[in-house]
Amino acid sequence: MSIRKSILITFCEKYLTLAISFVGIMLISRLLTPKEIGIYSVASAVTGIAQMLRDFGVGNYLIQERELTKDRIRAALSVTCVTSWSAGALLYFARSWVAEFYREPGLEDLIAIQCLNFLLLPFSAPVLALMRRDLQFGVLLRINLLSCITQFVVSVSLAISGYGYLSMAWASVANLVCTVLLVSANRPRQAWLLPGFKEWRRIANFGVQSSAAAIITEIAMSMNDLVLGRFLGFQAVALYSRAQGLIYLFHRDMMDAVRKVAFPAFAQAVREDKDLLKAYLLSVNYVTVFAWPFYAFLGLYTQEIIRLMFGDQWDAAAPLVKILVFAGAVGALWNLATNAVVALGKINSILRSELIVQSMRLVMVLFAASVSVELTCYALVVTYILNLLVTLRYLRDSIGLTLSGLIISNINSFLIALLSMILPVLSFYYLPDVFNLFQQMAINSTLLLLGWLLAILVVPHPIRQEINNILSKLPI
Repeated sequence: MSIRKSILITFCEKYLTLAISFVGIMLISRLLTPKEIGIYSVASAVTGIAQMLRDFGVGNYLIQERELTKDRIRAALSVTCVTSWSAGALLYFARSWVAEFYREPGLEDLIAIQCLNFLLLPFSAPVLALMRRDLQFGVLLRINLLSCITQFVVSVSLAISGYGYLSMAWASVANLVCTVLLVSANRPRQAWLLPGFKEWRRIANFGVQSSAAAIITEIAMSMNDLVLGRFLGFQAVALYSRAQGLIYLFHRDMMDAVRKVAFPAFAQAVREDKDLLKAYLLSVNYVTVFAWPFYAFLGLYTQEIIRLMFGDQWDAAAPLVKILVFAGAVGALWNLATNAVVALGKINSILRSELIVQSMRLVMVLFAASVSVELTCYALVVTYILNLLVTLRYLRDSIGLTLSGLIISNINSFLIALLSMILPVLSFYYLPDVFNLFQQMAINSTLLLLGWLLAILVVPHPIRQEINNILSKLPI
């Protein structure tokens, strides 16, 4: 499958799953209280740390390995079983301590349910990685879409039935059960192997460094929820989680579609000795042309978007979003950096960079979260800037990327973002106050899209050729 077709399929998948998730978030935000969502956020933060150990970097290993033999696939399956089940067992026995630490008994049952995911993961994760390596994104679309629908139905049904925050935990389990069943039905031929340990040392060498980097990152990322929950309460966690969730709509959710293609594509470029610097700069340029208008629009219409998605009970999250949009804009410049470095096989560079960035993040968050939620958001902005500088250093050594080169290659995206916001800004100040909230956002979103398309006609950008290619294939 071509890279262009792979990107198109993954974007279709992500847009569809995001649309389903949006509706789910909107309904859950109205069915559950901020405290209930805060409790679930803390449980997810605790579980997230263990999740970094359960995969042990096996997925990334399978994608970037130059010579993937049957013995290495067998070892990958075995290592995933050992690490995932061990991490799940540790988390299960630690759940009462977590509940006692936060003085919230409900956390014990919540974490116990989430431990079921650790039991199921080995039956899907390695096979999904092999599918990504082979660019089988059509199959992945069907699997992820059906699993997302399953999670949506279960979460909303249980929330309506009064299960509270447990509804989201059971929904995540239902999602993984569905994934396992679909993966089993679509398992590629090379994945029909029994586990084995012949090549386990090769995977362990990669996995130790990958897991260490992932655990450091996850601890630092989860520290916001963990510390806020301890110092400022579960409502503060919920507000921060909702604000960060809007930023993650692009930084994590939309970029997940790009990374699913970018990583195997970068790895393929390395295996074929192609120019990775050119491919990386082009990829970032595609990211920023979408990301920067998105964050600018989100920063301008924060209040309206929050009320439309979550209801007015979440208005207090609006000032936090206005701070975090700057973090998202900076993150667009380094979001693909890890994929490029890992594709080169330099997992040790990732570990070193994460040690630098996340140790600084921990220090800032421990101080900021003990003061206010707003200061915690500013700490995240500083962390993203630091992350950009550190990753640039390693990419300069690996592929010759410089800060000036990165900035120059994205000036066109910046100009497009400015031009695309002209109509939404005029609307913000001069649109008559005769429309309801849904109508306002429909009008302003249309104006953003119109401004973006007009800006692409004025400012030279590679995305223009991609749009022309799509239009040329339409039956007109």
